[in-house]
Amino acid sequence: MNLNEFTSSPLKVGMISLGCEKNRIDAEVMLAKLEDCGFELCAEQENCDVIIVHTCTFIDKAKEESIENILNAASYKTDGRLKKLIVTGCMAERYKEEIFESVPEVDAVLGSKSFDKICEAIVSCGEGEKFSHYRPLSDETPDGERILTSPDFSVYLKLADGCSNHCTYCVIPSVRGEFIPRPYENVLKEAKALAANGAKEINLIAQDTTAYPQLCKLIKEVAAIESVKWVRVLYCRPEEISEELIDLMATEKKFVHYIDVPLQHASGRVLKLMNRSMDDKSLEELLNGIRAKVPDVSLRTTFIAGFPKETDEDYEILCDFVERVKFDNLGVFTYSREEGTKAGRMHGQIPQEIKEKRADGVMELQMRLMEEINTNHLGKTYEVLCEGFDETTCLYSGRAYFQAPDIDGRVYFTSETEHQPGDFVNVTIESVDLYDLMGKETEL
Repeated sequence: MNLNEFTSSPLKVGMISLGCEKNRIDAEVMLAKLEDCGFELCAEQENCDVIIVHTCTFIDKAKEESIENILNAASYKTDGRLKKLIVTGCMAERYKEEIFESVPEVDAVLGSKSFDKICEAIVSCGEGEKFSHYRPLSDETPDGERILTSPDFSVYLKLADGCSNHCTYCVIPSVRGEFIPRPYENVLKEAKALAANGAKEINLIAQDTTAYPQLCKLIKEVAAIESVKWVRVLYCRPEEISEELIDLMATEKKFVHYIDVPLQHASGRVLKLMNRSMDDKSLEELLNGIRAKVPDVSLRTTFIAGFPKETDEDYEILCDFVERVKFDNLGVFTYSREEGTKAGRMHGQIPQEIKEKRADGVMELQMRLMEEINTNHLGKTYEVLCEGFDETTCLYSGRAYFQAPDIDGRVYFTSETEHQPGDFVNVTIESVDLYDLMGKETEL
């Protein structure tokens, strides 16, 4: 489809993309399709003829953010030039026709597997005509070229969509479907294209990355691309972290020594309620085994505080676990009661103030541990991926291997040499500031 078939002047289209990096990739595929159809991409909402809100609905805060952005965009129909408002993504899948009823200004809604219909939606909707499209969740997620919205030197590569684990708190299977891996050839082709476009760090992601059937083979192939410096794997389910994967990390120089393993809890009782396996003892054994093979591995995790029926004893098991393991990076969410989930229907829901107190307690513990963890970096020299220069502080900033993009701390450094984003720089760490490190470039 080309826009010139329908109108003589291209419409200006803007997009607000919310949620995770997997959602961002779908948004980037949409942007490429819009450009291919002849639409003009526009960054300023007030100048847009069409606004697309690509939504998230993973937890209440994400849903609230999506609603707020839809309402803000709708205001441009009266205060600006906006002609068409389109809602796509996970919340569009979850609530379908309710979006039309709740926000009459919305002209089109596309489900999570229908975003490739974006050009058709724009052409078909408006002036009272509504458009919606929902593919079965058993279908593969649309694929295609992307217009990157992140720096080209550090990119995300999605290996699969959906999840088949059915954790009791999670809406993902109901809005993204069961786990469906992308064809291996497509993934590898995209990795090579991203590298040819300047990618030096490729971050492999999925809702459950370790479930990808040819993960180790893919890591080797991506690492074999000469211009790629780092291959990072995010979102590893602990039960599926194989010996083969850890052995590969220990031997493949480009496979960064970083494991992102969202554990969600440490109490075996709570994990069972979550429809997850293992407990604090088996998890600690797993993590110690990884550290034994890869001594300098950086461990990142996330936990949920205040899950239904979580007792004070469960919370203490979690805190003791955090103190023993000493994660390099850690995040905590308060439990979000999501409609349509088994956990949402459970008795024993925890009051909000207790959930927040427990989440704060874990983070306070982690902040105390971070001082010791980061002090271990003092005097050491690391390769740092430069991400830019701050004119105000006159410092470069970037990340070492133990810092994933967007979620972990940063390294700030001085240098007598001019560097560009995407350069790798040897930095000796001289001081720490909780999550961030400061240092200077060092000649080796």
